[in-house]
Amino acid sequence: MKHLPNILIVDDNQINLTYLEVVISKMKVNLVKALSGAEALEKSQNIDLALAILDVMMPGMNGYELAQKLNQERSEEKVPVIFITAKHVNEEDEFQGYNSGAVDYIFKPVSNQVLLGKAKVFLDLFEQKQTIARQVELLKNSAAKLIRSNDALRKREEKLKREQQFSSALLQSIPGIFYLYTYPEMRMVTWNKQHEIIFGYEASEMKNRHVLDWHLPETHEAVMKSLESITETGKASIEALLMTKDKRAIPFILNALKFERDGRFYLIGVGTDITERKAIEEELSSSLEQLHKLSQYINQVRENERIAISRDLHDDLGQSLTAVKIDLGFIRQNVDVPEIAYRIAKVSDLVGDTIKTVQRITSQLRPDIIEDLGLVAAIDWHSNEFSQRTGIRVFCDMDVSIELPPEPSLIVYRIVQESLTNIARHSKASTVEIKLVRNEGNVILWIGDNGIGITDLQRTAKNSFGLISMKERADSMGGTFSIGNNTNRGTVITLSIPYKN
Repeated sequence: MKHLPNILIVDDNQINLTYLEVVISKMKVNLVKALSGAEALEKSQNIDLALAILDVMMPGMNGYELAQKLNQERSEEKVPVIFITAKHVNEEDEFQGYNSGAVDYIFKPVSNQVLLGKAKVFLDLFEQKQTIARQVELLKNSAAKLIRSNDALRKREEKLKREQQFSSALLQSIPGIFYLYTYPEMRMVTWNKQHEIIFGYEASEMKNRHVLDWHLPETHEAVMKSLESITETGKASIEALLMTKDKRAIPFILNALKFERDGRFYLIGVGTDITERKAIEEELSSSLEQLHKLSQYINQVRENERIAISRDLHDDLGQSLTAVKIDLGFIRQNVDVPEIAYRIAKVSDLVGDTIKTVQRITSQLRPDIIEDLGLVAAIDWHSNEFSQRTGIRVFCDMDVSIELPPEPSLIVYRIVQESLTNIARHSKASTVEIKLVRNEGNVILWIGDNGIGITDLQRTAKNSFGLISMKERADSMGGTFSIGNNTNRGTVITLSIPYKN
């Protein structure tokens, strides 16, 4: 971008300065104005000036002194100066002016045409100097580029040699196999030493081998199909068993990339032996299966314990409390003291409440209503009991025709129990909606609330044992379990299990 030339105008009279500004502003320049020599030096510091128009007679520092100071630190590019004066210039003044940098004089009153004409001459000279300077700079840059190019050309051959040595060393240091095939012929061109060692071939046997020579015959079609993606994406990645010369199968992850060189296409890639990873995956899969079975076993043991505790509560504690209540009723009938009779009545009521609590705990531990009336009735009963206990309204929309076997019914019921318990503890919800429907061979349980929702951290926390338990229960039935935030507000739990009529 071309910058406007700078012109310094200095006059201690504001009217004269304004007049100069009006006249000079007709030209495309940037004006630097000052009312004194000191101000002019301050404003023009580090500025490249095309011209300075200075009043000779100024208090403190006259025009001659200012001109000398302007050019003191400008050793190369002196500022041309036009002095403006109202008096006749004698030889001594004229010598002093030219000695301080003057190139011309203008006498007051200043003529517009004279001022503009002389300023234009110096601006043209300044522009010519700038053009020459730019051309010199371009020449310098061009010369520097030529020097750098010549230096680069001298070093290119040496650099290429180093790169070839480095590339060769890099290929040989790859822990896996490296390969380069022609494309689409898929014939081997280059490989690393590791490739020979792993597969047991000599270098002469490796040359020109087809890519399918490494694969089992029954996988040839799948391999070629996976390579078709190269046409669209330019790359491919497959997991396959590769055959060694002695017919051993080694699992590999193969990654390849298509590229063009000298008008021909090639396929370049690396392969990683994943034998150890496969063994770890199998071991991990076996461990997960064992954990899954252990989880099922623990859930079954838990249910058995609940049955035993429920039976003990019902048969022993329930019967004992009932007997106590009967005895208290008999005693009350045979006591004449009102105060004692009142206390016996209070104790009898407390025993009655305890009996109801035992019945409720027994029902929660082992809801016989599932076996008697079915899953839908059990969920409806538990929802009503939950609403009475917590004050949270529960709305149920369930397909009454759904009938599941006892074990899946109990698992679905337990998930409903756990979900409502979590809602009461954490959600701050006022309403809950439960749906139980059939959909394409599955039973879908949907539980949503209008609470504060659940964060990703809460959903994935390692100590979210309730959520882990529900997911394990779903897995035990071959189903799926998910939890997330409702569209508007709150949390949604979805359970899907296979259903057969």
